[in-house]
Amino acid sequence: MATWCVCVGLVAACAHAPARPHAVFYRPQAPGTESTFDPARMSLQYVLDGSQIEGTDLDDYGDHLRAVWDHLREPIHTIETGDGGWRDFVNSEILPIDPPNVDDSLAILPNVFLHTLGGGMLFRKTAEWLEAHDAPAPWLTAGAIAMATEVLGEASEKPTTDDTDEIADVLLFRPLGLWLFADADRARWVRDELRLVDWPYLLVWDADDGEFANVGMNYAVRPRWFESADTSLFAHLGISNVFGLSHRLSGARRLAWGVGASTVTVKPVEVRWTAGLFLEDDGGLLASLLANCADGYAVRANVYPGAWFASDLPLGVFAGVQDDGTFTAGVQFELPLGLGL
Repeated sequence: MATWCVCVGLVAACAHAPARPHAVFYRPQAPGTESTFDPARMSLQYVLDGSQIEGTDLDDYGDHLRAVWDHLREPIHTIETGDGGWRDFVNSEILPIDPPNVDDSLAILPNVFLHTLGGGMLFRKTAEWLEAHDAPAPWLTAGAIAMATEVLGEASEKPTTDDTDEIADVLLFRPLGLWLFADADRARWVRDELRLVDWPYLLVWDADDGEFANVGMNYAVRPRWFESADTSLFAHLGISNVFGLSHRLSGARRLAWGVGASTVTVKPVEVRWTAGLFLEDDGGLLASLLANCADGYAVRANVYPGAWFASDLPLGVFAGVQDDGTFTAGVQFELPLGLGL
């Protein structure tokens, strides 16, 4: 109960963040992924992101959600009855304190980069979107959306994660992200120094298979400390992680490329090599091409609004080929969810 009180208190603190005359992350005037941001689109992709991992099953989502909720209601009991108790929980989720089992600490990286930095940024961006649309209590609403999507997202990862995974993500790292980005100065530092942006895929409903396709919430960073006038280091972070370089083409338009790895399974950890090519304009992703990436895609291509001959056309197009040769394509027009076949 005490842990829940801390979590609720953090959300409440964020809810009282004062309105800002200039948004830090919400930029509807920018093209591509920036122009299409809204809380519904963001929430769907965040919740479904974990379903890219092999072994997840959305057909049993209700059972997984109940299991996640049970673990969150009794976090101490869940940790103490786990295989390794508190030592294993801290080593695998918070800090690498057990050198012989340092491989178990790999989950700390997504905890920090995806749940704290990525999730915290999306919380602030949602609050700024709500403010811009004159929604009542925008910061309180954004905090509630953030915590709800975190809980729902944990359920989409089951049964591939340990029982303590949701305890760290929901009760520690996501609230830490809310606290970090509730302050405008801290948020601007992350924006200006890391150049953190969200690059979700174009979510579609596959009418043939009756399931979501092209799921995934991703983030891109270009740290200011490693750049020249026209080139900078680049990272695309998510279930598919790509590291490389970003090159200035003209104005705010850039082309980034890289190689890395996509997570296939987490118990045990299995990855596959991945390569990617990304066209962006003023931080908004216009088009991306990923090869050998997550969710069994041999090739996955997304073209976003702003990349077309009519830059204000709100049309997004997705095409992907699975490892077994299955081809899926879809379109998304203004709505958070597109249609694919």
